[in-house]
Amino acid sequence: MKKYIKDGKTSDILSSLFDEILHNYKIENIFYANGPGNFSSLKLTHIFLQTLYIIQGIKLFCADSFSFTKDEFINAYGKIHFLKQNGVIKTTQLNDKKNARFELPNKLDSSIFSDSCFPLYILPAL
Repeated sequence: MKKYIKDGKTSDILSSLFDEILHNYKIENIFYANGPGNFSSLKLTHIFLQTLYIIQGIKLFCADSFSFTKDEFINAYGKIHFLKQNGVIKTTQLNDKKNARFELPNKLDSSIFSDSCFPLYILPAL
């Protein structure tokens, strides 16, 4: 196994990261977080992965972002944060901005993933 680390904005690194990965491995499935999170990154990732699905037949499986953090809140914007209570994701305002730390587990639990992958756009339209 190889670990890939890229610094930068999703829009700047996503295609080069996957170019490197697809050059080294035959990918049959992708497991990913479909939100909530940064709205632009969610849209870009969703379109990019759906393109891989259409063009290369790579199967997609997704789980919400709370599956990859032990933190209670995920920053939305400003002092607005996402919170998951009783299986429902909603927004709440906090006094201070909190940045969740995301980590991939050593072993993925496939039972938390769905093959019905749509981005979790939780925020209302402005």
